[in-house]
Amino acid sequence: MRNRNEVGAIETVYDGYRFRSRLEARWAVFFKTAGIRYIYEPECFRLPSGKLYLPDFYLPDVNMRTTEDKGGIYVEVKPSVSDSDEFDYLFELSRITGKSVLLIEGTPKSSDGHLDSDGDGHYQYSWEPCTCSDKSKCSIGGYDCCKWWDNYMQFMRCYKCLRVRVQYDSRSEPCEYCLEKTGEKVSCYDDHPSLVHAAQVARSYRFDERGRGLRLTATVNGK
Repeated sequence: MRNRNEVGAIETVYDGYRFRSRLEARWAVFFKTAGIRYIYEPECFRLPSGKLYLPDFYLPDVNMRTTEDKGGIYVEVKPSVSDSDEFDYLFELSRITGKSVLLIEGTPKSSDGHLDSDGDGHYQYSWEPCTCSDKSKCSIGGYDCCKWWDNYMQFMRCYKCLRVRVQYDSRSEPCEYCLEKTGEKVSCYDDHPSLVHAAQVARSYRFDERGRGLRLTATVNGK
């Protein structure tokens, strides 16, 4: 399991949780402000490699590349992405849970009216059921055919049903939920005011010396 006692990490109390770092707390502010239900450190898993792994967040109502109900995703946040072993752990987590994992680099932010990302953006890590006719050539045999990853992933919100999904930030496929329920082709975008505002609030949120939230300083349209 990753080192929770990283130099510079500041334990922070927010929304009834004691977060192990200020970065985690800021993403919790983002989720809560955006109306995205989250669970902090939901469960510790023993990975196939034998490692114990405790993901930062579980988002039960957010899914990877779709607004349909698929069981949610796990989210891991990091100041920067550099540990290659971490990637293998995320694939293992996806494999044993059947859920995709989102690795987020840096703090929430917005620019030019869109939700934005620090660094190289957000990363998807997913393990898909093996369809190999020759099982010796699948990931279990040392290959990567069952592993799926992508970068520049982003939170997007449908303007009609308000559901949130994570998708590649240059694409805007119709919201699957709205398409199925009403037949309307409504796209999800990262410029939804609720997401942009949540990023502004999270980035400027002030915590007192004991780690508790003091006030919200971000505003939208001067309000």
